[in-house]
Amino acid sequence: ENEHETHEEGVIELTDLQMQTIGIKVGSIEQRQLSGTIKATGTLKLSPQDRAEVTSLAQGSAKSILVKEGQRVTQGQTLALVENTEIVALQKDYLVASHQLVLAQQAWQRQQHLHEQGAGVEKTLQQAKADLDMADATERGLRQQLQQLGINTQQVAQGHFSNTAPVRSPINGVVGEILISTGSYIDNETVLMKVYNNRALHADLNIFETDIADIHIGQKVTIQLSDQTSTQLTGTVAFITATLNDLSKSASVHVNLDATTGVTLLPNMFVSAVIHTSEQTCDAAPDEAIVMNANRHYVFVSLGNGRFSKQEVIA
Repeated sequence: ENEHETHEEGVIELTDLQMQTIGIKVGSIEQRQLSGTIKATGTLKLSPQDRAEVTSLAQGSAKSILVKEGQRVTQGQTLALVENTEIVALQKDYLVASHQLVLAQQAWQRQQHLHEQGAGVEKTLQQAKADLDMADATERGLRQQLQQLGINTQQVAQGHFSNTAPVRSPINGVVGEILISTGSYIDNETVLMKVYNNRALHADLNIFETDIADIHIGQKVTIQLSDQTSTQLTGTVAFITATLNDLSKSASVHVNLDATTGVTLLPNMFVSAVIHTSEQTCDAAPDEAIVMNANRHYVFVSLGNGRFSKQEVIA
């Protein structure tokens, strides 16, 4: 090569012709905002309030299933009907109790009117009030039982009975799997189906013990799906768990995802992520200005008059 090294160690001299022939250009070190990063892996998860196991308060047989797996449902939507003859007896008791409440109210009002006219007996008035309170408590208790079962008490009060109880979705979401068939026997512990609100998915990232101190709430995160490398998501660190896994020596970091419109996401999908931990102003040089030799990085600093000093770069 035509360049020659001077007696000064680490310094070389080049003529203008040599620089032009080789294509060497001289630039300036720039101040750039560079962010530190931590790489992590994890999975997409749902919080407990965003997944539901659907059960029935009424025992009986599944008369009909009104939804299919993969169907989107809303909170309060009827998913199935459970048939139970005991529900009819409960509705009859409520109808009787509602009539008795009306009679008790009338009796108390009559005794109260007589008492105001000075013609009533105090003991009879007190007994009428006690009967009214008892009738009200009985009617209220039966009404709450029917309402918990999803029975319309206004229709029952008009004499319209039903032998089925609706099973409603506790959350908005998608029916993940149906675990019963038409005619299946159902008790209070039977899980009829599961509903997942995948729109509320978050990422749980595993952070090693040595990196935990650099993680803070509010830091930005770039996420990539392991099986969809072209899909990139963004999010924000929401909180860090207060415990450390004894085996992996890692903590779980909860990341809230930004808008995921048009992306199909499912619980337990694997992800890789980059957490942007900090930003600081640093001296920065273009990649083409850095020379690698024996696994070490160097730049040549211009000293003027075609003289360049070789200096190691430590990131």
